Amino acid sequence: MNGLMPGPVHDQFCNLQREINLKIVLADDHPLILAGVSTYIHRLPGCRVVATAASSDELINCLELIPCDLVITEFSMPMARIGDGLYLLSYIKRHYPKKWVIVLTMNEIPAVLYQISHSGVNGLLHKSDETPEIGKAIQSVSCKKPYMGSALRMLLQHGHDARIPTPRETEVLRLYAAGHNLDEISARLSRSKKTISLQKAAVMKKLGLRNDIALGRYCAAVSGDTNAQPESADWPFPRCLATLHTPWIRGAGGRMR
Repeated sequence: MNGLMPGPVHDQFCNLQREINLKIVLADDHPLILAGVSTYIHRLPGCRVVATAASSDELINCLELIPCDLVITEFSMPMARIGDGLYLLSYIKRHYPKKWVIVLTMNEIPAVLYQISHSGVNGLLHKSDETPEIGKAIQSVSCKKPYMGSALRMLLQHGHDARIPTPRETEVLRLYAAGHNLDEISARLSRSKKTISLQKAAVMKKLGLRNDIALGRYCAAVSGDTNAQPESADWPFPRCLATLHTPWIRGAGGRMR
């Protein structure tokens, strides 16, 4: 799939009352979310929640043991053996390619949302969406049509220009995120400090990152390590920033179609 379409919502969905028995695994580390979404899903014709999970590891255990058709999962959850974020989504698509995946998230960083939408998932919802959006997403996905919730469509249409950072900009941000200051990067890359500063600012603007805190959250989200802190020795900035030059943005002029 080339990415979720942030365009108009499908007005016509296939009828869930046809002969289907959609088995769903629901994952979220907030008990109230699990209870509320599960209750809503049980009201949908042909749908039932067969298992719930509160962490990435619990979700993978469920998938290993319990047959299901659809996974609805939070993007950022506690983890131990299995990472969360994009690593979790990649793991599911590699090991369970026939399962549909809908992602729930509170994340509003455009760069992260673009990468989620191009990770092979079938649906993407923000937790601020109205509850019926879950039913629309399930209906659309069951008809093999990708679905993006209204809140994220608005954000991605108006909140980010989706330009891809240049290799030089990416290298500057990778080194900065790894703990090097501007003087050290300048000496290492044989560029002036002013040039390094401008390139850092440019790549952060392209990614929709307003400050270093947003940079830390972005790197944690795409790397699958939401618990590490920027000052930690194992803070995974270099690994996550290596994803910047994967084809996560498609379409003419660099814009997602």
